[in-house]
Amino acid sequence: MEQERFDLKILIKKALRYWYAFAIILPLSLLLCYTYLRYTPPKYEASALLLIEDEEGSGQPSEEAVFAELGLGKKPANVENEIMILKSTPLLQQVVRNLKLQYNYFSLGQLHSIDLYQNSPVEVLDWQPVDPEGGLYVEILADGKGGYRLEAEIAEEVRRFQGEFGKDLELPLGKLALARSNDMKADYPIGILIVPEWQRAKGLAERLEVELVSDNSSILNLNIRDVAPERAHDILMELIDVYNIKTVEDKNHVYKNTIDLINERIQLISEELSAGELEVEAYKRRSNMVELSSEGSLLMSEMMNYNKELSSIEIQLEILNSIEDFLVENRDNFEFVPTNLTINNLTLTNQLASFNELLAEREKMKSDLGPSHPDLLLAQKQIQNLRGTIIENIRAIKSDLQITRKANLGLKDDLGSRISSLPRRERELIEMQRQNSVTENLYLYLLQKREESVISLSITTAKGTIIEPAGIPDSPVSPNEMQLWLIAAFFGLAIPAGIVGLVEHLNDKVEYEDDVEQLTSVPVAGAIGYHRGRGHLVVKENTRSVVSEMFRLLRANLAYLDPAKNMKVLLVTSSVSGEGKSFMALNLAMVLALAGKKILLLELDLRRPKQEIYSQVEFGKKGIVNYLADPSMQAFEIIRNSGLHPGLDLISSGPIPPNASELLLSDRLRKLIDALKEPYDMIILDAPPIGAVADAFQLNDIADATMYIVRFGFTRRAQLQIIKDIAQKRKLPKPFIVMNAVPLNKQNYGYGYGYSYGYGYSSHSYYTKNGKGGMFRKLGAKFQS
Repeated sequence: MEQERFDLKILIKKALRYWYAFAIILPLSLLLCYTYLRYTPPKYEASALLLIEDEEGSGQPSEEAVFAELGLGKKPANVENEIMILKSTPLLQQVVRNLKLQYNYFSLGQLHSIDLYQNSPVEVLDWQPVDPEGGLYVEILADGKGGYRLEAEIAEEVRRFQGEFGKDLELPLGKLALARSNDMKADYPIGILIVPEWQRAKGLAERLEVELVSDNSSILNLNIRDVAPERAHDILMELIDVYNIKTVEDKNHVYKNTIDLINERIQLISEELSAGELEVEAYKRRSNMVELSSEGSLLMSEMMNYNKELSSIEIQLEILNSIEDFLVENRDNFEFVPTNLTINNLTLTNQLASFNELLAEREKMKSDLGPSHPDLLLAQKQIQNLRGTIIENIRAIKSDLQITRKANLGLKDDLGSRISSLPRRERELIEMQRQNSVTENLYLYLLQKREESVISLSITTAKGTIIEPAGIPDSPVSPNEMQLWLIAAFFGLAIPAGIVGLVEHLNDKVEYEDDVEQLTSVPVAGAIGYHRGRGHLVVKENTRSVVSEMFRLLRANLAYLDPAKNMKVLLVTSSVSGEGKSFMALNLAMVLALAGKKILLLELDLRRPKQEIYSQVEFGKKGIVNYLADPSMQAFEIIRNSGLHPGLDLISSGPIPPNASELLLSDRLRKLIDALKEPYDMIILDAPPIGAVADAFQLNDIADATMYIVRFGFTRRAQLQIIKDIAQKRKLPKPFIVMNAVPLNKQNYGYGYGYSYGYGYSSHSYYTKNGKGGMFRKLGAKFQS
């Protein structure tokens, strides 16, 4: 079968046949769109821009700047981690808690509810659920007397309670306390939905969008949609505040631990220093001494230098002992190690910085991944291993410092032997002052470090800087009304078009001349309208009906098909019975007779003669079957005038023979046809349908042309392959097609013939209708004009 061509005109004509489908589905689609827009709450989108700054200048621990001082650079902030932190459930849960988003209020209507964020006449003061993870939905209505009626569905049963504003109400699911705003009315039902904080936070995480503005930027674009524009704005701004507070707290962990450790050491050393000063003062009072001699002062100065070196070593040992004790005491805990103490060993400084970095990364992983995640367990293992390495390194450094300290003590002992030559009282005073000097140096150092840590703690800044704060959106972003109307219109047209396409695809009947043109190259000579009147003869001498005029146009088209007037024998056939073959043959013969032609209509459908078609014609008892079976019979014995017109003669089929095919092959039939060509202008052969029997093919040598009848809405498209095969293989001479039973409302039926020829078939005077006239016919003509 040939590929059917797409024709927009045909598609439109087919669609117009099912106009009622478009008239129903299109308004229904638009109504559904209107209903959706009417009862779907609009959503508003708030957005903000947040700059994630790196650690420099933000109060970070000072030892992390060592690499920058050495020219090794510093790893930039991991913005992807910050995105995960911003969308983490613990952070959003704090936002929910701060804004009380676990409590949702609605104004209840018959068809939809309205969110009452910041506009609710009532609010939840307290909710103490029996199940910590349990939620609650209730509907309340104020009674105007300081109380309210509450309905709740509990265990699939609606239960009613009476409560008072400001007082606790005992419910099976928990204890609820409500308050009423004095400046707002509550004369309509209010719905209250309480959800767990974590569940609300997870819902926010799914709606929150955080993404980089560009690959080379550390600016984040935060977006969230909500039915309440004020809530969308508040969520973003509160999220940024909570995030900055958390980053500041994370950074201050190191400083707080350092200050706590230094305070402990200062308390001990302060007590030692006070005791030493009191001892010196008491000694001077007992010995009546005010100052040392010049030699004593010189020796004391030298002693102070040694003491300074020893003090530095003692300080290092104190720091190392403190860090070692801290790590050992917190072996099973994960605490930040004080790192802003002066440590002369760069390797240890780097290890401590790495230890704190791993702790910070672990805290992030714990909030993002959960306490049992494999990555978190691996990070904890790394921290434990690094803790052991740091402790071993501290002990090695302490061992080296002990060796250095021992050497300095030896030099100090030599100096002490020189001091021993001084008087006993002066020597004892120098010894006490030397001891106090060591303690004082250590005390002053710790005071300095505590002040540095306090200053660092006070100047710690947040990691996020607001570039563009979130505004309160004034126009919704969804639903998109224009887009939805276009979609509704599209489906309103596409669905009925699809139905039409499906129906037309399942409908394999020929309904347009274009169907014929797409499936076969055989020319279409004309179209005959559907005849609704009684009787099968529509062409009469004085009739001007639409159908009769279409037969006259067919007669004219036959003249164009046969300009040389060689068409003496016309074979009329079709695919199957019922397509109007005999009807077409009779009326064509009549219209040719009205033109002054001498016409003979020969009925050769010997198996199923259409006696009902010719019932109004006076036939003899004998027909072509008798003539072919009886060689003695003469032609004039079977030829009868039709009684319809003097120029129209008929030969009936006669009795039904048992050997129809053999009779049609007889030479006697061919001799009869040859003999009748002289007295008649045209012989029309009413042959059997080709799709049922092969009898018509046996008349190939008799006919000059073949008129193939295709009935609108009856002939199947697949049956057109028969006439296509006939034309390609020349099984019958000069085939052409005539469309039959075309509805008179089918416009533009090709070639300008029929009722689309330009005259029309309305109230113009060119045509008349069959049957009686009257008011209804005039009214119908009036509408058709």
